[in-house]
Amino acid sequence: MNEMMKTVAIAGGAVALAILASTMGPKEIKNDLFSDQGQVFFPQFNDPNAAVDLEVTQFLEGSAEARKFAVRRDAEGRWTIPSHGNYPADAKDRMGKAAALLIGLKKDQCVGERKEDEVAYGVVDPLDGGADTKGRGTRVTMKDSAGNVLADLIVGKEVEKKTQVRYLRVPGKKRVYAAKLDGEVSTKFADWIETDLLKAQSWDIAKVTMDNYSVDETNGTIKKGDVYVATKDDAGKWAFDGVDPAKEEANEDKLREVGDTLGQIKIVGVRKKPEGLTAMLEQATGFDRQILRQTLAEKGYFVANNGKLVSNEGDLLFETKKGVRYTLRFGELVPGSGLDVSSGAEDPKNKPKEGEAPKPGDSRYLMVTAEFAESILQKPAGVRLAPDQLDKRAAARRDIEDIQKAIEAFRAKNGNKLPESLAKLAEKPAEGVALLAELKKDPWGNDYILSAAGDSYVALSYADGNAEGGEGAAADVRSDRLPLEDELKKAADEWTEHDRKVDEGKKEAEKLTKRFGGWYYAIDGALFQKLKPKRADLVKPKAAEAAAPPTTGNEPPK
Repeated sequence: MNEMMKTVAIAGGAVALAILASTMGPKEIKNDLFSDQGQVFFPQFNDPNAAVDLEVTQFLEGSAEARKFAVRRDAEGRWTIPSHGNYPADAKDRMGKAAALLIGLKKDQCVGERKEDEVAYGVVDPLDGGADTKGRGTRVTMKDSAGNVLADLIVGKEVEKKTQVRYLRVPGKKRVYAAKLDGEVSTKFADWIETDLLKAQSWDIAKVTMDNYSVDETNGTIKKGDVYVATKDDAGKWAFDGVDPAKEEANEDKLREVGDTLGQIKIVGVRKKPEGLTAMLEQATGFDRQILRQTLAEKGYFVANNGKLVSNEGDLLFETKKGVRYTLRFGELVPGSGLDVSSGAEDPKNKPKEGEAPKPGDSRYLMVTAEFAESILQKPAGVRLAPDQLDKRAAARRDIEDIQKAIEAFRAKNGNKLPESLAKLAEKPAEGVALLAELKKDPWGNDYILSAAGDSYVALSYADGNAEGGEGAAADVRSDRLPLEDELKKAADEWTEHDRKVDEGKKEAEKLTKRFGGWYYAIDGALFQKLKPKRADLVKPKAAEAAAPPTTGNEPPK
């Protein structure tokens, strides 16, 4: 083929390709890797209240194991933390916040789908038993009340130089995304509970007793120690029992600090109490006492020969104005930190070497009991009358006041003379109406009495006693002592208020007993030290009285 023919052939082919291209139009080249970019991870999850089961799984490289933190709501609507012995959770609001992180979460950018890159992104499933221990992410799973999965996501490393942007992967899927995640799901025990252990307010504390006994573990006996008692009056002033008034006085600042500290105790960890103890720490029957004693001793608690539960750090008792008496029993130091303290689960980073004992940490075991003691409340000094008696006395008072008015009207018409009897007041005159519309029986079914002495008189009812004099419900209702009825009513109101406080105190103690009943607590060691002052801390030298001004010799005689 000569050159001319080759040129014609090439030109013809180009024309043919151009024609073919013009008939077919432009073709879009698709990359399946980006097909779902911008879509929502969990489109069916749109109601935060639907989430009633949360499980966060993290991988602990030190022990090569997956550790789960879970929060669940049971059929009765109670939130609990299974990973911490089903301790009650204060989780409603926090669960809603956790759900809000995943609702509407978008797949902002797909960064790849090669399995070998998962380690670099930190999105290896922590539950994958066959995967490398490196690069494990945190898996967050939420379910509804029927057990349906609402969201399931592996959260990986933070994207370099991008705040709150993380690598994310759905378990069982290959694709890895970079997306903005505003926050994280907390696995801190303290974030999911009511940390205020005692719910005590310093202003409500009326008395504190620090019993500093100790335990002879070998002989099972209690060695008495100093007992410090501090009380606070209604004005908030603290006093300390046993001060030498000639030399010392209460150190109110230190005593106030003790009261304030009781309101600051926070829960940092919990443990289930052993079987065989009631909520009030009495030994139940039918349990191996030796095992119970051993379990208690590990945490610094002992059963004395008299059956009383004691602790190796003594007791602190405090009473509130509501009539609730708390008893705090301090035990041993809690070993370790982190998971060791919050749940008792072994934290790999704190694991002692073979043959070594666990190192004590900064937290301490505490057991708490609460009881209502009516004797704490000051009883009203007045007479206590039943409501029906008060109603009868009030009716008698009204009748006597009507009788008084009729007597005064009679005297006004009859030269200040008194009527011969009360019946005279109810007689209808020839003209007009009777001074007393009706002479009733008193509320106890007896006649009212008119007792006259010269120009003075008393209209009265013998009340419940049906005899002159008496006290309480039997005291006469008298026209010359009507203010007594006001006093009795005031006393009744005070007793009603006292009964209300008793009822509230019992309910409060019952609620607290239920709260404390099944648990040991771990509390901060620094707070414990503030609750173990020496006597020298609680008193101080008495301030010197101001000296009298010197005399000049020119003072006037007294």
